[in-house]
Amino acid sequence: MTERFEFPFKENYIEVDGIRLHYVDDGSGPPILMMHGQPTWSYLYRKMIPPLVAAGYRCVAPDLMDFGLSDKPAKESDYNLSRHEGLITGLVEKLGLEAVTIVGQDWGRPISLRYAIDHQSNIKALAILNTLVTIMPMPLFFKIMFRSGGFSSFLSKRLDLFRKMSFGGKLLIKRPLDARAKEQYLMPHKDVSTRSGIAAFPKMIPPNERHENAQYIKDIDDTLRLWDIPVLVMFSDKDMAFKVAEGQRIAAMVPNGRFHVIENAGHFLQEDAGEDIADRMVTFLRDEAKVS
Repeated sequence: MTERFEFPFKENYIEVDGIRLHYVDDGSGPPILMMHGQPTWSYLYRKMIPPLVAAGYRCVAPDLMDFGLSDKPAKESDYNLSRHEGLITGLVEKLGLEAVTIVGQDWGRPISLRYAIDHQSNIKALAILNTLVTIMPMPLFFKIMFRSGGFSSFLSKRLDLFRKMSFGGKLLIKRPLDARAKEQYLMPHKDVSTRSGIAAFPKMIPPNERHENAQYIKDIDDTLRLWDIPVLVMFSDKDMAFKVAEGQRIAAMVPNGRFHVIENAGHFLQEDAGEDIADRMVTFLRDEAKVS
């Protein structure tokens, strides 16, 4: 096993539909499926896993296709939401995970939420972090830079702009980031051929109801409004993409929701405040969701 900064977890691999997925599987007890987004990997959950394991939970944190240590198909056309969801569904089934709590952020949340609404009998609770569950307007600069066909692919793949914005400075991570941790975040995508999944994700965001993924997101929104399952929503106060008001709206929209602001944290709130988020999850799962 390669030694990685602040990441002492065993490397596990499983093949689903011809794709080799890497995942962390640590602890025992009720399972928590921990889903990362763009352009991170399971490394994002390294601060949350130890306190959750200590509290008696099993943490399973997969790397999405193209991210972390998972396989990286070279063509953008290999990536779509249905395929991502299918791979995660296959992983859950092959690992035999039952009565699952799902925590997800960024793209990890709509992918895992789609699994959840299609397998409601296998879900005990949800934790929603900095993400979208409904069709939302996008800033003009984001549409120009990351949703403009081949030009956007050039920026994300050849110039590596998306990752430079994510891990350079304090745009998306507000607290000091150790250089060794930054190195781990940058590790998976060292050349152009490994960045197709990064280029593809922004183009999957539905800007309106005519987009091919609009129904995918609408189904999530419609189901959450009626599904009486314990939901913990945590949004950070310094995310440039997803504002506190959206988190409050989600918590108020679902039948059994509650909301917490994670202070002094950016878009990647698990990096900025992982231990705090884990502590809040333990309280939520034990005292409110009754998952123990």
